[in-house]
Amino acid sequence: MNKSLVFILILLIAMLLLACQNKELNKNIGVDRDVNIVSSKENIKTLKIESLSDNFKLEDIIDTPFNKALIMGELGETRYIKEGYFKRDKGSLSYIDENGEIKNVVGIMIDPPSISITQAYYDMKSCLEDEKVLFILLDGFGYHQYEYAKEKGFLSFLKDYEAKEALSVYKPVTNAGLAAIITGKTPEDNGVYSRKQRELKVDSIFKVAKDLNKDIAYVEGNIGILQTEVEPILNLDLNKDGYTDDEVYASTLKAIEEGKDFVFTHFHGIDDAGHSFGPLADETMERIKLIDSYIENILFQWDGITIISADHGMHSMDTAGDHGDFRYEDLIVPYMIIR
Repeated sequence: MNKSLVFILILLIAMLLLACQNKELNKNIGVDRDVNIVSSKENIKTLKIESLSDNFKLEDIIDTPFNKALIMGELGETRYIKEGYFKRDKGSLSYIDENGEIKNVVGIMIDPPSISITQAYYDMKSCLEDEKVLFILLDGFGYHQYEYAKEKGFLSFLKDYEAKEALSVYKPVTNAGLAAIITGKTPEDNGVYSRKQRELKVDSIFKVAKDLNKDIAYVEGNIGILQTEVEPILNLDLNKDGYTDDEVYASTLKAIEEGKDFVFTHFHGIDDAGHSFGPLADETMERIKLIDSYIENILFQWDGITIISADHGMHSMDTAGDHGDFRYEDLIVPYMIIR
């Protein structure tokens, strides 16, 4: 076999592998899926795409009164509904208005919260010039969990501070939520819309802090989530209790003791417990109670501003919990600023 044939064969194999990879990445995009309509407090209804008209407006399919509404697309697009309409096409739903078309709509939220988790970036940025900033990310802590924990007495410290409802992003998973928090951009702009992406298309708050010559500590669990401008401080589960929260807590106290100007701390235990036992289970509530006590002691040591929020929430299943769906439990999280 001559060199030309070998080259052509290699090229064909490479093209085949690339096509297979793209097919795998996109196999679920726009394929016969339901579309959920939710508010910040309830899952209102599920639309079966095959039962919808070819073209319609939101008012045609929902009886619940509302003042405003937004849609989210499968790649993280977010748009407020104005004078547009929906179009059904081959098992998927699109939204069309004067700004263009959003394909593969996954859900509609009526009367969403006034703030999104992207607000965290702008709050951190505005404070960093003149103040020390501590951001505490409570992985998998939905607003409904916050309300339940507060009502049942599991938030002895945080109950005294107001928490607003904030909207997460689609897909409500850690990579996408974290990316939105640290960039101030939704997935269509920052490039992270699922668990598969790790590289940001835009600068993050860590770049802002570096440009301001701030001393930074990014405290993570046992693995890095995204590629960021600063290396995270990773924390293994040294005492083998099944969680990294105590190690993250210790690393955060160390960062404060070292006089860091900007500390970004990521507790994973609420999410871990929620997956294992369910978002409202006693075991998860005990984990929330423990982290609440950690936060109380951290803030006792800290002399700057503190922002607390979550990347996503979690919904109940038969015996455990999960997230990643367009439903209010996954999409609505608490957001608080403590001065």
